[in-house]
Amino acid sequence: PTTTPVEGALEWSIQKSRRKGGVRPGGFPGANAILNQLEQGAPRRRVGLRPEGRAPVREGVALFAEETSSQSIGTVTSGGFGPSLNAPVAMGYLPSSHAAPGNLVFAEVRGQRLALRVAPMPFVPNTYKR
Repeated sequence: PTTTPVEGALEWSIQKSRRKGGVRPGGFPGANAILNQLEQGAPRRRVGLRPEGRAPVREGVALFAEETSSQSIGTVTSGGFGPSLNAPVAMGYLPSSHAAPGNLVFAEVRGQRLALRVAPMPFVPNTYKR
């Protein structure tokens, strides 16, 4: 209930007719905040995370901008092993300033900081033709 579709990277789910400049702009719950975030950007974003090692990063793990930082900047919402990639994958929320693909963040797992790379989603691109 506290996450907007823009923060969750679900902009595709908002009809173009309901956006600013559309045929019927607004008119849905949270329209003012959501339409503002579509134009100005959201304060945080859901991102894909690829750990650089083989250890999976699970739900609830804190994310940090630097390996030695004490201030958490985000959290992992889900994570596990991705059999299609044969590697661990995770998703989480980061400030928009750290959400660009390729950025490096760190997760604290079992007392150690593990490096994670922000990755585009889906982790495995679609290979079907329309």
